This record gives sequence, C-alpha cells and structure tokens, in this order.
Amino acid sequence: MSHKYSIGQLVHAAAAHFADRTNGTYEIIRLMPENSSGELGYRIRDTVSGAQRAVGESEIRAVNTKRTANGH
Repeated sequence: MSHKYSIGQLVHAAAAHFADRTNGTYEIIRLMPENSSGELGYRIRDTVSGAQRAVGESEIRAVNTKRTANGH
C-alpha cells in the first residue's frame, strides 16, 4: 500500500471531528505507517498557526490548486 499524498503537499482536514478547522490549510510534513486498522497516516502542520497533528488518510483531502483562465 502506498500513500496517496506526499510530503509538502497541501491538504484540508475532512473528518467530522475537524469540523471547526476545515477552512485551514495543512502541509504534509511526514508519512506515517499504517495504523491498527490498516489506514496510512500523515503528520500535518497548519500553515498559519504551525500546530501539528497526526491524521489518517481518510481524514484529509487535497487542496485544489487548479485555476481557470480568469484566475478563479
């Protein structure tokens, strides 16, 4: 099994227990091994506050960095 996200990639927290923080952007800072349920993990850092936390792959989603021709 390989990680879906890579070190340096920007993500948003997608899990319900992150509901108060889903507007924040986080950077993947470390790839973690599988947890006891077989889910790959990550260490992420808030790009504003610098706070760090460990999350499973199902708890994050990639930041959409695509832009249209008009910049939106």
